[in-house]
Amino acid sequence: MAAGATMTASSGAEVPQAPVPAQIPGGRRVFISYAGGENLSLPLMTVFSGKSDRVYNEFYAAMKKWGRYELVGAPADADLVFQIGLEFNDIGGHVPEIGRLRLDIRDPHSNVLLWSLREYVKVAIFKGNRDKNLDRAMQVIVDGVRDLAGPATP
Repeated sequence: MAAGATMTASSGAEVPQAPVPAQIPGGRRVFISYAGGENLSLPLMTVFSGKSDRVYNEFYAAMKKWGRYELVGAPADADLVFQIGLEFNDIGGHVPEIGRLRLDIRDPHSNVLLWSLREYVKVAIFKGNRDKNLDRAMQVIVDGVRDLAGPATP
């Protein structure tokens, strides 16, 4: 199959890959916000190690370390808003995941949702293993942003 083309499941015909919104690879400054997502019946710190803002802190640190975007302190100063959060599933039944990490990428001027990334956090009995599963899901989200953004433009 040619680069930049995908196959559709129903027809088998090649479909050209749609473009990523230009703001994502073209942006230079990012404001990161925390969408939270705690379920009141299941506080984050009883499920994972750390405080309730662990997801925000880890994502912020990963973006800062990557260095692709300049992180700014206000949405008005940004080209993009990255909103990170953790949504818990209702506990009950036999679900293979605790919840999912959610990253929404928005245009700060119009508030248009440009892109959304989701990754499930698998269930584990022990907190240490749940922490590893959360870290794995975070890495998938960070890698997804890297794939969308591409290398920094000179």
